[in-house]
Order: sequence, then C-alpha cells, then structure tokens
Amino acid sequence: MDKLRALTFFSRTVEAGSFAAAARALDVVPSALSKTIGALERELGFTLFNRSTRKLSLTVEGEAYYTRCRQVLAELEDAEVMARGGSVQPQGTLRVGMHPALRSVVFPEIGRLLESNPRMKVETFITNSPTALLDRGLDVVLCIGRLADSTLVARRIGWAQFVVCASPDYLHRWGEPKRPQDLAQHRTIIYARPDEEPNTRWEFTRGRERQVVTVPVGMVVRDGVGLVDAGIGGGGVLRPYEFAARRYVAAGTLRVLMPDWSGAKHAVCAVSSSSRHVPAKVRAFLEFAHALILDQPVC
Repeated sequence: MDKLRALTFFSRTVEAGSFAAAARALDVVPSALSKTIGALERELGFTLFNRSTRKLSLTVEGEAYYTRCRQVLAELEDAEVMARGGSVQPQGTLRVGMHPALRSVVFPEIGRLLESNPRMKVETFITNSPTALLDRGLDVVLCIGRLADSTLVARRIGWAQFVVCASPDYLHRWGEPKRPQDLAQHRTIIYARPDEEPNTRWEFTRGRERQVVTVPVGMVVRDGVGLVDAGIGGGGVLRPYEFAARRYVAAGTLRVLMPDWSGAKHAVCAVSSSSRHVPAKVRAFLEFAHALILDQPVC
C-alpha cells in the first residue's frame, strides 16, 4: 500500500468532512478513496471513522492518528521545499477557526496577510470550540476564555478585555451612564450562545473598587456576529471586546462609556495539535493576529 497516498486521502477526508467532498477535492472516484482508507484501517488494526451516523466523525484512535498525520505531512512539505534550495515560506490553504469577536478585527485586515504571503490561502470558520480543530480538520483555532483540559496545545497570544459602549444616537435619547449603577436605567444588548442563558451580571473594577451590576436586557444576540451592528443601530448599551469595537469607536459610530472603570478580560489562545512543528502558514497567521490584538486600544 502507498502509505503516503493513504495518509493524504485520510487527512483530506477529515478536513472535507465527508468521503464525497474529499474525493472531489482529490479528483478521485469515491470508491477509490473509500478503498484506500479501508486498507489503511486494516493495516493499522483500528477504525479511523465512525460511519454509523449521518455526520462523519473520527474515533478516539482516529483523532490521535490524524494529529500525527498532519504533523508528518507538514514536515514532509517543508523538507521538500528545503531540499529544492528554498526557504520555507507560508504556502497552501490555512484552515483557521476563530471566536466571533475576532472576525471584526481579522477580516478587515486579511488583505495584508495575503499580500505578504502570495502562496497562501485562508479558509475561516467561526467557532470558539477547541474541538473544532479535529472535528473540522483545522490548522489552528483562536479561542477566547478558559479552555477545558485536553491533549491540544494552547498558546496565549494576547488578551481580550470588555469595554462598555453605545451609539451617539442612543446616548442622545437615553443619556450617558457615568458609573456602573447607572446601567440599571438603560437597555442593553447581550451576547449568549443558543445553549446558555444571557449573562446579565457585568463586573467592573476601578483600582481596588469592584462592582457587579445586573443590567436590563433589550436584545440577545445568539450568534455573536451582530452584537456591534446592533449597538451601532442604537439598540442599546453593549459590552463587546475592545478590539471588536476599536474601528467603530475610531469612526465615531460607537462611544466608549465609563473609561475609568475596567471590564473583565480573558485570554486569547491559539489552539493547535502540536507544539513540535508549527507550519510556516500557521506561524505567519499567528504573528498577524497577535499584532492586531495588541494594537493600540481605544481607551
């Protein structure tokens, strides 16, 4: 059996999410792809995929094997480039997942990354789940907040801090809160996943002072993408991460409130499957994202 071909077929199937999609990407008939992966499973002595559900998923053994396969294929690609006498440059398709809040800071600047790395393409997924790394065959996931213990590797690349803001139009109609307690007299826009209750308790610190206030909710954004848009539209007071609001504050469509009070902050982590070998395309993206997150804050 051509082991390299089998590893390539297996990895592409994980990344494509189905045998049919992988076969199209590899330009082979589905039966050839299925036969090759079946032969690989027989040689390994364990099953790589759960085939009993409508959605293709990796077995526990398959997850561990996929992690190693990705590393082997990436190292082989770099070795070929170096053997030809060239330096290892970012190339190929980078599959990256990111927290919804990071979309607003990464997407407007993505052209700079692509201009600097013309042999590289980017495919993005909006997610804050580290398990998407294996579930969707991603190269790296940028997550915000505390991560569950796992075998994955997490590197902190910055911090995400909440800021409270609102549109000038809303503030003209409702007045401007000067201290956390004033928020009780306002309407707020809250983000919450579909499987959780909105967090209406907002925490603030100023020096050694700490205040926690319960805010009234006027709108709940479930997908995380429209939070800032709703605030710009005058929906109420919102609490996005600073970097998600930065360009809108600079443009004057949002105004930061109570700048002497600090909101909670969470770590921004890059989650990958290995710390031993980081492909050039991943390194280039992480340097790019790190610089964006650490840009000058709005307050």
